[in-house]
Amino acid sequence: MNQLKQLFNVNDKQLRVMIAFRLLLVVTLVFISWQATIRNGISVPVANGDKVLHCLAFFTLAFLLDFAFPRSRFGLLKIIVLISYGILIEIVQSFLPYRSAEVADLLADTLGVGAYLGLIPILRRFFFYQQYRQV
Repeated sequence: MNQLKQLFNVNDKQLRVMIAFRLLLVVTLVFISWQATIRNGISVPVANGDKVLHCLAFFTLAFLLDFAFPRSRFGLLKIIVLISYGILIEIVQSFLPYRSAEVADLLADTLGVGAYLGLIPILRRFFFYQQYRQV
């Protein structure tokens, strides 16, 4: 643990929070990947519920990715990683007989990432964000 603290130049609390966000990110990626490839995933009984889920999923991924790697700002690299994951999901779905790839899904993914990006100025006002992002 001490070696990790020295490597990342953080205290105990910051290290625990960073590890927790990284674990949450991995668990969330596994869950979303599973949902994207099974026959009947979660559905929302509203118009365009699938798109709402895409948007929420990628908003959540953006948040977790940003907090899992607090030393780098939420910029082009993180956005490219997230959108690439969305493209990968659509490619995989195009090969599944019970799924289909849709550009609209990728647009919803991008909207979720953009929503998080738009929320960052508001998050900066909160103490927990300021304190954690100083890592």
